[in-house]
Amino acid sequence: MDSDTTPPPNPPLSVEERSRFERLCLDTTSAELVELAGVVELHLNQVRELAVEATDLEAAERIADALFTLLSAPTGYAPDERALLRGAVEYFLLAEDASGDIVSPVGFDDDRAVVNTVLIELERPDLLLE
Repeated sequence: MDSDTTPPPNPPLSVEERSRFERLCLDTTSAELVELAGVVELHLNQVRELAVEATDLEAAERIADALFTLLSAPTGYAPDERALLRGAVEYFLLAEDASGDIVSPVGFDDDRAVVNTVLIELERPDLLLE
C-alpha cells in the first residue's frame, strides 16, 4: 500500500469508549438515519456556539462532515451498519464523553476514533479522519 492510500492512524478505542459506543448502536431504520442528519447539524451549531479557546472546532466539523456524507445515502446500509452509524452519531452528540468535547483541545479525539471505527467497518477509507 503506498502512502497515498494508507489510512491515517486510528488509535484503538478504550474499553470505556467501546462499551459506551456499543450501547449506542441501536436498531435504526433508514428513515431514522435521515432524521439524524438534522440532529448532527443542530449539535454542530451548538458546539460552535459553546466553543471556547480550547475547543477543536475543526475536528467537530470534520466529524460532522463525515457523518453527513454517510447519512446522505440512508437506504444503502444493512441493519447492522445502520446500528453502527447510529452509534457514531449518538456518540458525537454526547456532551460529556470520555474527553469532554468542548473544554479540551483533544475533546473530539474519542469521537474521531469512533467515527473512524465505523468508517472502516463500512469500508469508507476515503472518509477517514486524521
